[in-house]
Amino acid sequence: MGAIFFYIFIYFVGYYGSNILNMLTVRPFITNRYMAALLPVYGVALTHAYVIVSSPPPSGSDMTVEYALLVFITLPVVIVTLGAAYFMWNSKGGYDDHADSESSDNDKESAASETQSETVESPVEQSDADTGKSKENNKDA
Repeated sequence: MGAIFFYIFIYFVGYYGSNILNMLTVRPFITNRYMAALLPVYGVALTHAYVIVSSPPPSGSDMTVEYALLVFITLPVVIVTLGAAYFMWNSKGGYDDHADSESSDNDKESAASETQSETVESPVEQSDADTGKSKENNKDA
């Protein structure tokens, strides 16, 4: 359980570190912070795996290397990766798509205003004809 929190902490350090790096540069250097934050997680996991494999197990523990790799490295890294993918997928309706939807909404509005201007012109001509007829009807009365 502690390994999961450790890798989540490493993930958030990478996430906010990439955010600070983007704020310091003129143009955003890292475009996908969700996946870029996984790089420190994988680096720490590989280092952690190397230490587990190369050092002897603690004395008095009935733990194999495979079990340690599975429980303390593979499982937390998979959970953090799935969480990052979920947050990335969940944020797709965020700022980037919002800007795209605004531009498509503006295109739809301009197309709608063109159609409305075409439909507005024809009733105006009809209303002039109707007002002319109503003036003639008023003169007759």
